[in-house]
Amino acid sequence: LAGEFVKSINSSLLASPPPSTEQTGNDVCYLGPNGEDSIEHVVYCKDLPDGLRAMVGSWYLGPERHLVECISFVTLSCLIIIGLQPRLSQYPKANATQLTPPLSIKVTTFIIYVCQLIYKLNGYPGKILFMAMPCNVLWTMWFSLCFLPISVQTMHIIYQLIVPYTSLAIVAVATPDTSDLTMFMEVPFFFFMHYALLFYPVYLMKGGQMSVLPLKGSKDGLVVNFMKWWMLACAYFALFYFGVAVPLSLKYGINLNYMLSPPPNPGDMVSGPNFRLQSTVCCSAAFFFVQFLATVAEVFGKSVDKKKGD
Repeated sequence: LAGEFVKSINSSLLASPPPSTEQTGNDVCYLGPNGEDSIEHVVYCKDLPDGLRAMVGSWYLGPERHLVECISFVTLSCLIIIGLQPRLSQYPKANATQLTPPLSIKVTTFIIYVCQLIYKLNGYPGKILFMAMPCNVLWTMWFSLCFLPISVQTMHIIYQLIVPYTSLAIVAVATPDTSDLTMFMEVPFFFFMHYALLFYPVYLMKGGQMSVLPLKGSKDGLVVNFMKWWMLACAYFALFYFGVAVPLSLKYGINLNYMLSPPPNPGDMVSGPNFRLQSTVCCSAAFFFVQFLATVAEVFGKSVDKKKGD
């Protein structure tokens, strides 16, 4: 019954993703609204707007699998967040101005965010949902830091989460999927805004405005502080993508962040019924690695500065 309910969210999805390029001249991308497979009801891939074909969702995973994974990950994520959030050190309000991004970053962020919205709003139907992709979420986080009236502690939390999430921008640049980028200058913009996501944290950490080390006066040591933020980064990421992105993907039939079927990857290493579990492990490892690099770099930088001061 639960599986039937989940399946009813969108009966028009195929059992597997359609081929990325036309094979028969009449490839089907969606069934009819109630799952009809007759000629007059199906939606042919060739009739879709430019760019949408590559992002068509499907029942690559069964409804029951979606339900079990979403409930499991959302529950675990909430438990981690509820357990760790109250134990975070409070950022001193006296240093609030240190968290305010410089004017150059504010201007750049505003331009990039507006351009991104223009591309998404003028693309194929549903493309605005891709503001939920990880790097676009990162831009929303930067936009919030620059322009929204949020508390000092919230700004501190956002900065800490940005560091491990920057690993996703590295992945996007290293293995770019530009198959749905069809508008004027959209591909160059894709690379520009991802490189900006890499530049921001490096620039602010070098200037001392961002730090991944324990706050002064905190009872947490370096390792405990590291593990807290890594676990929170994993928990918030899983909560959003299993709790929000999967339901949106199923409802609108779009493969948001590859939550319905695996992305193109070398040798199809991430594939099969466990592809989301594999992706979860990969993301967690990427978060750990980038946060570790940032921590080592900051500790080394402070050590060098101290020696120079001596």
